[in-house]
Amino acid sequence: MSSMRNSLHRRNHKERSQLSHRQRFGILEKHKDYVLRARDYHSKQDRIKRLRQKAADRNKDEFYFGMNRERTEVIFYCLNFIRRRLC
Repeated sequence: MSSMRNSLHRRNHKERSQLSHRQRFGILEKHKDYVLRARDYHSKQDRIKRLRQKAADRNKDEFYFGMNRERTEVIFYCLNFIRRRLC
C-alpha cells in the first residue's frame, strides 16, 4: 500500500510572486534566497569564531628569530605606497 501512495503524483507548492502594489519595496525574498543568505552569514560567523578562538589560544610569549626580518604583506604594501607618495 505504501508503494502505491509513494507513486502518486504530489502537487508542488509554489511561492507567491511580489504583489504589483508592493514593487517599490524591491524584490520579494523567497525561501531559497533566505537559505543562501543565512548559510553565507553563518559560515562567516563560524569563520570569525574560529579566528577568535585561534587568537585566544595563541601563545603570546612565543618568539622565533625569523620574526625579526619577516614582513607581513599588508605592511609591506603600505610602506611601498607611502614611499611612492613621498617621491
